[in-house]
Amino acid sequence: MSENRIPDFAKLNNGMTPADLKDAIGRSGYPFQATTAAILRSRLERHFRHVNIQEEWEYIDSETQQARSVDILADLTVSDYDPQRARMSDFPLFSRLNLVVECKQSENPYIFFLRSSPPEGAPTFPEMLGPIKEQIKIFERSREGNISDYGTIVDVREALGFYEFDFVLPRLPYAISLAKVLRNKSKLEVTGEETYRALTYPLLKAVDHLRRVAFLGSHQERFIVPVAIVRAPMIGSLFTEDGRQNLIAMPWVRVSRLEPARAAAAGRMGGPVRYFDVVHESYLNTYVDILAAAFKEIPRRIMDNSSVLRAGLASSESFSRPYESLESLPEGHEEAEEGFSRYVSARYSEVLLENEVGDLDSMEGVNNVDWVFPSLHSGGNE
Repeated sequence: MSENRIPDFAKLNNGMTPADLKDAIGRSGYPFQATTAAILRSRLERHFRHVNIQEEWEYIDSETQQARSVDILADLTVSDYDPQRARMSDFPLFSRLNLVVECKQSENPYIFFLRSSPPEGAPTFPEMLGPIKEQIKIFERSREGNISDYGTIVDVREALGFYEFDFVLPRLPYAISLAKVLRNKSKLEVTGEETYRALTYPLLKAVDHLRRVAFLGSHQERFIVPVAIVRAPMIGSLFTEDGRQNLIAMPWVRVSRLEPARAAAAGRMGGPVRYFDVVHESYLNTYVDILAAAFKEIPRRIMDNSSVLRAGLASSESFSRPYESLESLPEGHEEAEEGFSRYVSARYSEVLLENEVGDLDSMEGVNNVDWVFPSLHSGGNE
């Protein structure tokens, strides 16, 4: 097309060409966000009927009171209405799931500073919001139906068996921080605080805003999963007890953040521990499949035990898998005056990085989901 036939709205100035524009747009990250949103929608719709994807979801930064945005908010209905289950309770509980997503691309690798076990014995992930009590007091019930006078405090995630699912408690390393490695002339340098804040703050502040504005109602429990999808190398750094450093390439890592304490709490030096996931784009479909396996079953357990979860009181025949036999307490049941014990689970106290018979140089087959985290260096601290 000759110059004089190009309409005014299509003319580029200052020597720009269409190729220049394509290159600038490609480096901006917007195409990666669009691709991620499309993949996320397609994969989620394989598992759930009602999937809503919103890009550029705005939230209010609680510190600055400024409007900001995260790249993607996925809103899912994960409870299929089952009349039979709904009739089991006068007040059935349904479940929703939100994914708060940031998309990041970089030629430089993300470095994750790993620990072989989570900072808490039973991590509080994903975050929950709704009428379900955070803890349930459970009384032991015999097979004959006799109920003990002593109640036991159990975290709701323990009571419902959330930690049985690979998504809730994956057998993979946890990161206490992250950074990027940049080349400065002839040397590589680690950039820490800025990278950590740039990824952590938007995700968790968006979660906080969602917690403030989400419609709950009396029949809905909401789960929130913050996750960063990255197009960049993902490298974990783990030091052994003898000081040897292992570098591990990984497609998924869960990052923990110790929130500052807002008030003094007995036995605690800081605030709550929160988490978000970082997932490589090549692993996104597998990640969604693992998430879906959990959120096809968890809503059923919630629906089956709606009355118990609202009341925060129940009896059960077992403390190893309480959800299989939870029942509401009979009217008039009272706890013995001597007090109650506190149930502390040891089953999830540690999540080892290596296989039982393996070592840090081979991560193949962990948790039976075909994760392969090859060691980049088996020679130590080079």
